[in-house]
Amino acid sequence: MSNYAELPIGKIVADNLAAAEVFEQYGLDFCCHGHFTLQESCQKHDLDLQALVKQLQELPQSGTAEHAPDYGTWPLDKLCRHIVETHHAFTKDILPKSSRHFDMVLRAHGATHPELEGLHKQFKTLRQELEAHLQKEELVLFPFIEAMQQARRQNLRRPESCFTVLSQPLDQMIDEHEEAGAILDSMHAKTEGFKAPADACNTYRLLFKELSDLEKDLHRHIALENHMLFPKATDMEKSMPRN
Repeated sequence: MSNYAELPIGKIVADNLAAAEVFEQYGLDFCCHGHFTLQESCQKHDLDLQALVKQLQELPQSGTAEHAPDYGTWPLDKLCRHIVETHHAFTKDILPKSSRHFDMVLRAHGATHPELEGLHKQFKTLRQELEAHLQKEELVLFPFIEAMQQARRQNLRRPESCFTVLSQPLDQMIDEHEEAGAILDSMHAKTEGFKAPADACNTYRLLFKELSDLEKDLHRHIALENHMLFPKATDMEKSMPRN
C-alpha cells in the first residue's frame, strides 16, 4: 500500500491493524471518523502528512511473519468467525468485569469523586448497547454474510433474508458503532484518557485500564467491520443473482 494520503484512515487500519497504534499516538479517530482520508485528518489536526506516511510505510505489513494475517484476503465467513472469536469474545468478557469494578469503585470513591456517577451511567448505556449490538450481528447479520459466502462458492443465488438489501442492517450497525464510539470518546475526554486520579485504589486503576483496553479493541473491531467486512459483503451481494 503506497497511496496512503488518499485512503480513509479506517481503511488503512482495517488493512493493517498495526496502523492503529500510529494513529492513536496522534489522537486520530479511525473509528467514528474513519471515513476521512489521511490527508484530511492531517489537515484537521495540523499534522505532517509526509512524516505520518513514512511511519505507516515502515510498519510490518499484514500477512508477514512479524504481523497479523492479511484479513483482506480472507473469505467473509472466516472473517466473521474471527471477529466473533476475537473482538466479540473480548467485549463479552470485559463488560461484566468492568461493570462489577465500576460498582465497587463508585461505592468506595463516589463521595470524593462525584464525576464517577456520570461515567457509570455512560458505561451502563454503553454495555447495554454493545451487548444488544453483538447479539444482532451474531444472530442475524453474520449468519447471512456466511450463508452468502457459501452460496457464492457453489454459484448459487443470494440467500433469503429478513431484509431487502444488505445495506439496511449495515446502516444500522454503522449507526450503532458511531453511538458506542461517541460514548467512549466522551468518557475518554472526561478522564483525560482514562487516567486514574492520584488517590485511586487498585480496583479504580484496574477499571480505567479495562476501559482503555475496551476502547482500543473496539476501535480496531469497528475499523475491521466498517472498512473491510461490510464493503466486501456489499460488493458480494451486488454481484449475486437474486431469487
